[in-house]
Amino acid sequence: MDAGVKDSVVGEPARLKLLDDIILSINRGKSLDEVFNLVFDRLLPFVPYHRIAVALMDGPGSRLSILCARSDGKLVLGRGYAGQIAGSSLEPLIRQGRTRIINDLRAYLEAKPESESTRLIVKEGMRSSLTLPLVVAGEPIGVMFFSSRDVDTYKPEHEDFLRSIVGHVSIAVEKSRLLDAFKEKSDYLENILHNSADAIVVVDSHNRIRTWNDGARVMFGYRADEVIGKSYAILLADEDRLRDEGAWIQEQIERVGFLRDHEGVRVTRDGRRLTVSTTATLLKDSLGRPMGRSCIIRDVTHLKRLQQELVASQSLAAVGELAATVAHEIKNPLAGISGAIQILAEGTPATDPRRSVMGDILDQIERLDRTVRDLLHFARPAVPSKEDVDLGDSVQRAWTLLAAQPAASSIRFTVEGGAGVRVGADPQLLHQVWINLFQNAIEAMPKGGDLSVKVRDQSPAVVEVTDTGGGIDPERIERIFQPFFTTKTRGTGLGLPITRKIVQAHGGRVWAARGSAGTTTFFVEMPR
Repeated sequence: MDAGVKDSVVGEPARLKLLDDIILSINRGKSLDEVFNLVFDRLLPFVPYHRIAVALMDGPGSRLSILCARSDGKLVLGRGYAGQIAGSSLEPLIRQGRTRIINDLRAYLEAKPESESTRLIVKEGMRSSLTLPLVVAGEPIGVMFFSSRDVDTYKPEHEDFLRSIVGHVSIAVEKSRLLDAFKEKSDYLENILHNSADAIVVVDSHNRIRTWNDGARVMFGYRADEVIGKSYAILLADEDRLRDEGAWIQEQIERVGFLRDHEGVRVTRDGRRLTVSTTATLLKDSLGRPMGRSCIIRDVTHLKRLQQELVASQSLAAVGELAATVAHEIKNPLAGISGAIQILAEGTPATDPRRSVMGDILDQIERLDRTVRDLLHFARPAVPSKEDVDLGDSVQRAWTLLAAQPAASSIRFTVEGGAGVRVGADPQLLHQVWINLFQNAIEAMPKGGDLSVKVRDQSPAVVEVTDTGGGIDPERIERIFQPFFTTKTRGTGLGLPITRKIVQAHGGRVWAARGSAGTTTFFVEMPR
């Protein structure tokens, strides 16, 4: 730019062309910087300047910050510079919407040496300035500065022409501020959507997934590109897919407008079943027609398990009290009956057929006595006397005890991990846990099979006991820890409830899962 350029006479068509181009740029969505640069690059034939800047008021209007600035030389007073409005010479201009011409900045600075902005702009070499307010809907939002290296540069005709330019710049500034506010709000909502711990899923009117946040990825294991465009049915359990639960949900939402806290089962990418609570809201287009639904899905599997365990613990407490009373009432008469039968048997010849009947009676009494002992053990509070226990060693000792059984001879037993994995536990009670689980596995594999134990070195430690005994039916797997529930002809149904009671007394938990190829795995979680 030629520093010595002065105002020149340019025809009205050229002025109108510049205004049209500025308006067109704004209408096409050009940024404030782009509109500002257009003004800086093409306004010189109409108005002399060496520097232009745009400054905006902050929200409360107490400060003025430079948003755009360009010069043909070095900028000292550039983008980001801010100053107080209150008490400054700009305050009445902004409040009253007036323009200001200063044609000798050095003289102005001598008269107002406290003006920091004037000192800086003089340092840049500017000698004249023209300041115009930026106004939107009658409210001041900032100012636009035109500066020249020459004194006595600006005249009233410059002010008149620049009012129209500044008016369009005001529109561009306001549009930029609205876009920034929209982007800020959009980014805020996007951040909430993306980082929500709950799954947020948007489904269209054809039941296809359209939005998939990070919470959904963590919960279900699918990446967004794996499910976008797929049917929502990909998340449903087989039984819910058969009865078309997705269509039912869509129908309910379109009829009422929302679905609140709907509890159901959803399936993850790796086949895990989650209990979830879904709240969904109908989405409509501009004509009010249904166009889909937004779903907030919360994993309540752990909460449901805690609720079930609370109910179970309350039931078990009542059962325990009853069991203790019944066991004590039965044990003494049972001992008397057993003693009397033994006396009768001793006085009966071996050839007498009644001797065999008495043997059968004694066997049944022994079975009853074993049940009574289990009842007492179940009713007795498990109070661990904790020591430092090596899990691998504890597991191996329990199997060594059972391996001598004829039924265990065809079982292939393996242990993975466990060396050095130690927990605070009662060694005798923990030993009983493994005995119960291993005995169940042996009985589940009468023709032999594989019994594998995997000890995971983590916190809490987890021991997985897996057998190939055909697996437990899904409808039974939730009941196996209930007292007296058994699938065996001679079982008492107390082994697993006792196991759970022992593990819970240590602050851990135990659960079972059916695996592929007819396997069942029991998981024992123990705090480190």
